[in-house]
Amino acid sequence: MSSRLPRLLLGVAMIAAAWTWGSRQLLALQVFREQWAQDLAFFNQILSSALDGRAWTSPILLEPIGFLEMVHFHPVFALVLPLYALAPGVQILVLINVVAVVSAAWPLAELGRSASGRSWFGLAAGLAFLVWAPTESAAGADFRPMALWIPALAWMLWGLYGRSWRIWVPAAVVVCLVREESAYVLPLCGGLLLLLPWGGWRRREGAALVVLGLVWLGVLLVLRENMFFHFDPRKLLEGGGPAVPPELMGERWRFAGHALLGGYLFAPAAPAPLAMSTGPGWWLWTDTHREWHGFLGTTVYLRSALLPLWAAAGTVGAAVLMRRWPKLAWPVGIWLVVGNLVTFSPERERLQRRAEALQSERESDEVAALHRLVAHVQPDDRVATEYRLMAALSGRRVLWNVNHMYADDGQPPHWTASWPLDLERVDTVVLPIDHAFTARLQAEFGLRNRAGGWGLWRRTVDPPGGIPEPLN
Repeated sequence: MSSRLPRLLLGVAMIAAAWTWGSRQLLALQVFREQWAQDLAFFNQILSSALDGRAWTSPILLEPIGFLEMVHFHPVFALVLPLYALAPGVQILVLINVVAVVSAAWPLAELGRSASGRSWFGLAAGLAFLVWAPTESAAGADFRPMALWIPALAWMLWGLYGRSWRIWVPAAVVVCLVREESAYVLPLCGGLLLLLPWGGWRRREGAALVVLGLVWLGVLLVLRENMFFHFDPRKLLEGGGPAVPPELMGERWRFAGHALLGGYLFAPAAPAPLAMSTGPGWWLWTDTHREWHGFLGTTVYLRSALLPLWAAAGTVGAAVLMRRWPKLAWPVGIWLVVGNLVTFSPERERLQRRAEALQSERESDEVAALHRLVAHVQPDDRVATEYRLMAALSGRRVLWNVNHMYADDGQPPHWTASWPLDLERVDTVVLPIDHAFTARLQAEFGLRNRAGGWGLWRRTVDPPGGIPEPLN
């Protein structure tokens, strides 16, 4: 079979997946049902501010304010910003998330073709990734920079396998730019290439990867005060470990079992990429109570780096069996796709139910009312709202969550600006009519619009000295 037809078919499948999942994400935005609108708003605020020539930062997560000072460091925004500038807003961010995840199918397909020597197996490898439920879950999550690890690591692994420096080096640089934990992941990956064969020794590439990761670690140690915010490697030497409840760890092992006992059953035959998912990366992604095994919610992104590593291991492992026993080639290739298609049945049902719920909400009176209300908010308004509308109202100079205003539980431990936040910072409030916070609006704000149980209040009395300048 010529290599052109399998690549064409894979391209069609990727377009179909991106269209399906992208449409679903846009629908979620239309009905104001983002999984975690607070963080989607946070990233939209950063990029909106950068596009306007202001600081690449946002204070709404109550973190130190500043691109280098924030808890996490995402230099990859420099690559995202030109795309964001085409159509600024949360819509393009969720589409970038979808396309990033789907695009990883291409290098995984090329990896499968290179490892097996069969063009049709490349198609099978790409399809196996697209029909894998964790792929759909990652594509359906809100935008997170860590989602860019999925294609970047896939391209890096393909380049490393083929000893193509022009492929793996740029991909590894992108991996570095995604988040600071890359400084741990890359030396680990390189070190394992020095120790484990992967279709032949790749010690030069492994050594170069170790050096690249350590250089990046050195740069981060100079630039970043919060380098060890989530993961302090010194704890490994102390023998301590994350305090994870047994039932939660059991759920994580169940997820890993389903992920690796489907189409990627033969991953142990490719120990190098499988082992790359352990070590410091495993510590990070299983830390404390972070439920990365979930298919919906706030922590799906935490397993972003695991997906391409497991997929590469399963793909190359299957290719190893095919080369060793050629008569098993077709059964192994078919199982790669079918095995991934039949796993995670309960989770697939949850994803499908969510899609159906979004469709049913599209024409609801509540959604129509919320659209009418949001239309009254002007671009220059300084807004306070609650979680459901945070993303819809983001992309402006001032945006606050009312749950962070007048908080009486003390200043957040990482907050470096003035505290507490108060109503002097905003001139517009959008909340449910029965929200407890509305009791604070009676003196200085008047109800101007209401729809679907929600209201829009505007300032009627200026605070002494005027409204303070935005924190960022």
